[in-house]
Amino acid sequence: MNESIKTFSLVVITICVFIMTVIDILEMIDQRNERLAVPATTGVHGVSAPENSVTANQPRTFIKFDEMKYDFGDITEGEIVHHTFNFTNTGTNPLVISNAIGSCGCTVPTYPREPIAPGTKATIEVQFNSSGREGLQNKTITVTANTEPNPTVLTITANVNKKP
Repeated sequence: MNESIKTFSLVVITICVFIMTVIDILEMIDQRNERLAVPATTGVHGVSAPENSVTANQPRTFIKFDEMKYDFGDITEGEIVHHTFNFTNTGTNPLVISNAIGSCGCTVPTYPREPIAPGTKATIEVQFNSSGREGLQNKTITVTANTEPNPTVLTITANVNKKP
């Protein structure tokens, strides 16, 4: 019985030390994130979006998409579909896109990495993978750039039908 109490005590002490270590690590991560925090700017619909360091010091410009939404219509589960969003830099400064990210892993955008000159047209390609999805799908692509407003949010939709 005495040996069981010793073993139990050691287990409890080990767990306590582990928990205290995890708490210390989480506090260090929070402190690091606070040091690295970048001021937020107001984006689409008044939603705050972190300003990316790539675009923070860039002069502002404007982006105009030919369309902000695209509907793939009815597709079959498992299909991978693509759409191209066309846009123009309608401002007077080079347009720098620092990031474009889908709302989930099934939506993957590809965007220009080089600055886009004023008046120049470019594209963002979006791939949607419907594997494991069924029913009406609404996904967004958040484009962070040196634009007003920032970010810009694009939307894709699809009605994913079950495989026959």
